[in-house]
Amino acid sequence: MNKQTNEAKNSYRIEIYIGSDNDSRKIDDFYLEKIKRWANSTFPEGYTLVRGEGYFNGNPEDSIVLQVLLDYDPNLKRQLEKLKKELRQDSILVVKSKVVYEMV
Repeated sequence: MNKQTNEAKNSYRIEIYIGSDNDSRKIDDFYLEKIKRWANSTFPEGYTLVRGEGYFNGNPEDSIVLQVLLDYDPNLKRQLEKLKKELRQDSILVVKSKVVYEMV
């Protein structure tokens, strides 16, 4: 977004869905810190972290959604593979969408 003109800008919205610890189905502070550390290094300009409840195979679990707007289409596969291994997850869902946004 051009801050001086406030004109609309094409961008990518990235949403990363992360499930809870597979044993407890909860997200404790230690688990959350791993996610934040990863997100801070991957998206140093900022992101939004939303805590919620998700369902996997019909069972409820704590979940995290990371959202970020970027001016480019990132290749996150390598970084997400590391996070997936560190969190002992079977998978992490990534949704990429082209969006137009403007600051008001």
